[in-house]
Amino acid sequence: MGKIITIFLIIGGIAAFVYAFQAYSPVPLSQLISPKGTDPFSDSACTRIVTVKGSSMEPTFKDGQTTTFNKCIEGKKADLKVGTIVLIEKTFQPEEIVIIRKKVGRGAEVKYNVSTSSSPSPTKEVPVSEIKAIYEVK
Repeated sequence: MGKIITIFLIIGGIAAFVYAFQAYSPVPLSQLISPKGTDPFSDSACTRIVTVKGSSMEPTFKDGQTTTFNKCIEGKKADLKVGTIVLIEKTFQPEEIVIIRKKVGRGAEVKYNVSTSSSPSPTKEVPVSEIKAIYEVK
């Protein structure tokens, strides 16, 4: 008899949890277990929020503006187009928003000439490994 009561208590606890989750969660339970295979958190997992520092990217970005970058870019880094705005981050240095000006090299040796302003010069060379996210206009 004790086992049956324990089972009912467990089922009741699960039902109470599901009810509370459905009632108070910002994401409906049906969306979390969607048969379509869509992941409601995939967009947030790929988003990197960046606060712009300085005016070098005006008029696209203004100093102090907050914007989002897509950091789920594996497999795309070697085929970025000229004019793409990317976020680069070198080891032990702050992140920087730059514009791709020219692709240099092929295969594993791909690098990009980039600049931090709306004018095409001066440029610096950045390896693909330093590109952390891409700005995508929504």
